[in-house]
Amino acid sequence: MSNIAISSSAVAAYGTRQAVTANNIANVNTPDFKASDTVMKENQGGGVTAMVRQGNDSVDISKEAVDMMVTTQGYGANLKALQVSDKMMKESLDMFIK
Repeated sequence: MSNIAISSSAVAAYGTRQAVTANNIANVNTPDFKASDTVMKENQGGGVTAMVRQGNDSVDISKEAVDMMVTTQGYGANLKALQVSDKMMKESLDMFIK
């Protein structure tokens, strides 16, 4: 699996994780709401998938805040990897065209 595909899968997985965190926070005052959790799972051959599972506990705002910070950092790192790969590919093509 290419670096671009690996980083793309991670960006998608972190997007899912962020959506789950946002849903948990949005429902913090909903009676009987049980917070969901996201498990990041490594794919065979590269990449990552986010699996959402229903929890048994109510929403813990401090846990959600930490999850949001970690997710933001992971999303940003993989986005930067995609940008660098794109730049390298462009520069490689420019060398062949000249």
